Amino acid sequence: MRIALLALHFAEYAGRLALALEDARHEVLLVLRSGNALRELPDELRKRLDGTVAVRNVELPRLRDPRLPRTVLQINRMLRDFSPDILHIQEFHPAYVGWTLLSFRRRIPVVLTVHDPVPHSGVFSADAWRWKVVQWFRWKATRVIVHGPRMRAELEARTGDVEERIDVIPHGILGPATVDGDHSACEPGTFLFFGRIQSYKGLRYLLDAADVLHRRGRDFRVVIAGTGDDLERHRTRIAASPWAELIDRYVAPSEVPALFSRAMSVVLPYTDATQSGVSAMAFAFARPVIATAVGDVPDVVIDGQTGLVVPPRDGNALAEAMEKLLLDRRLRDALARGAARLASEKLSWPRIAEMTHGTYCRAVECHSRSARTKRSWPMQRSV
Repeated sequence: MRIALLALHFAEYAGRLALALEDARHEVLLVLRSGNALRELPDELRKRLDGTVAVRNVELPRLRDPRLPRTVLQINRMLRDFSPDILHIQEFHPAYVGWTLLSFRRRIPVVLTVHDPVPHSGVFSADAWRWKVVQWFRWKATRVIVHGPRMRAELEARTGDVEERIDVIPHGILGPATVDGDHSACEPGTFLFFGRIQSYKGLRYLLDAADVLHRRGRDFRVVIAGTGDDLERHRTRIAASPWAELIDRYVAPSEVPALFSRAMSVVLPYTDATQSGVSAMAFAFARPVIATAVGDVPDVVIDGQTGLVVPPRDGNALAEAMEKLLLDRRLRDALARGAARLASEKLSWPRIAEMTHGTYCRAVECHSRSARTKRSWPMQRSV
């Protein structure tokens, strides 16, 4: 099968999927946004893509830039020249991918991966006009992929007439090509909070939990790595905390392995979310995750198996979970083994590619059935 992957965001996710599909003997064209690829693709993944997958990089102008229509046409030409059997789009702003979806959907099946069925708090209102445009384009796709059952329910509730066209496929692991179960570089008592720091990531509640542990006299460290709008609200508090280590900048892909290897555990105190690429990265390093019960996060951060799950917005409950890992070596080791097992089985890229191919086959059948119906409709009407 000839598969065109259009991924103007989520470059690492799409790159690892492209490699897995190529390994399954498909021909893949991968179209990436240059800036996103530069930020997200680790060197090892970039080298594996070179010579294996047909990769095209495009420079995206800003939304109000008059060059935008020409860029969209350039992307469409790349896709047409490849002559794909199926087009798979990672959802992005409809101004960039919407015309492509509409241009190809009549000729070939179009699969859309929706990473966030509802916007995160603080992004934009679910009632905004552009959110309705996003929903309309989802409805136009042949099939839609989401990463968990709760995401499916959210999408069904907000986008009409898609129930029979949604497939649930887990988010594959991010990070190294193979699961790294080596704990020798782990720094005992070190927790990692990683990624773009926005309000829904719940940094405030992690700071509350750490203060509780500090008052109890526990020996630990919290590494806060990344930057974002919510960091400014807490900068003074972090600077005054003796247990905090702040890495206040963009963390390059080449630095990620060392950062995750240092951590005893990764903490995701989200107030709301659909799923988490950070947990997928943590599992690649066999690191247990402490997370809140939001969205589909508990489907992979399985309480007592791959990590610990606590209620959102509850610093005391988060402190209790962190203290458990600090004090119980056997629990840490058991959760780390569970994380490694999940990464090498359910979240492995060969399995994700196999499930995605199943979606492609269903999309081809759906597209063919729709084409047959349209051809027969005038005859039925005349009768």
